[in-house]
Amino acid sequence: MAKRKISAPEKPTKKPSKSMPKVEVALCVPSTVISHSNARNLQHATFIAYQIAKAATLYNVSEIVVLSIPDAEVVAEKTGPKVVSAATGGQKIMFDDVASSPKTEQNHKTRTDDDSLVLATLLQYFVTPPYLVKAVFKDSKFRKKFKYAEKLPKIPSLPFMANNDVHKDFKEGLSVAKKTPKIVKKNKKVPGKKLSVTKYVNIGGDELLELAGPDIPVNVRVTVDVKNKQVVSPRDAYGVSGNKSTFGYFVRVSRSFTSIFTESTFPSGYTKSYYISCDDFYGKPDTGIKKETFGDISEGKVLLVMSNWKDLEASFSVEAFEGVDKVSELFDGELEMEQGIRVEDAVMVGLARCRI
Repeated sequence: MAKRKISAPEKPTKKPSKSMPKVEVALCVPSTVISHSNARNLQHATFIAYQIAKAATLYNVSEIVVLSIPDAEVVAEKTGPKVVSAATGGQKIMFDDVASSPKTEQNHKTRTDDDSLVLATLLQYFVTPPYLVKAVFKDSKFRKKFKYAEKLPKIPSLPFMANNDVHKDFKEGLSVAKKTPKIVKKNKKVPGKKLSVTKYVNIGGDELLELAGPDIPVNVRVTVDVKNKQVVSPRDAYGVSGNKSTFGYFVRVSRSFTSIFTESTFPSGYTKSYYISCDDFYGKPDTGIKKETFGDISEGKVLLVMSNWKDLEASFSVEAFEGVDKVSELFDGELEMEQGIRVEDAVMVGLARCRI
């Protein structure tokens, strides 16, 4: 009778000193934070993203939403009739549907999409271990945008840092496939099928780590218990994690205002949503939202939208949202911030005041 294989006892690992806060926060910032009107060049845009990433990791933000703000021309085309002056005689012509050339529309879309994707990519870069950057972003058209990000110091509040030395037992990795051998059949080489699962993970060492447990999908970010050679959740390893079991925060891009709410990565959505006015340098707008204090936030899954009011109205105006007539109807309250503060500064100040 064959002997049963006795599994080796699990080796003890470091326990994290960090833990999930009572208030889980999603942060929403507009793509205009790195537009040409706010950032002089790539270096400036990179530092803005770095400031947001530092604040988000320091206060354990679960999700960062980048809201794509449409250009003024796109907003104008979507809302109401236009009045234009004719080239001759100064005659005015009224028409309801302005047909833009496909090229012009594409240019508008590309410009706003690029700001959104560049910001989202930079935010993701700052919570990616250096040894995984090449593999994680190998197919990204924005890899050249890391020119200045590579020179910035590592964010000091990443989950594995200042956390009871858990970095000694846990590593971030990327699952990779070993080479598939070619099969020889009747003097004919037949290439093997591309593997979709693997036991091998790149954790930045000289050799790949081979998992002791079951196979996992190829090309997936994972947290690995290097002592027991098994995949674990970031929350088990570090005590904290972003949504969808991500290391740090989870990043997503919202192409429309409604998708901020409808595509939340919290399974049950947000329990509260608050607006924080910033980037308004010429007086505070009358939003019509009930004023709240930062001390009112004590628990739940909270969305903080930090932007100037004009950008939110622009995003809201280009789509139909059944049952909602105004932007203000989507917020439970407005948390007041000093006038004239920039978005990236408001992120740090706002999160600090929430004491999350």
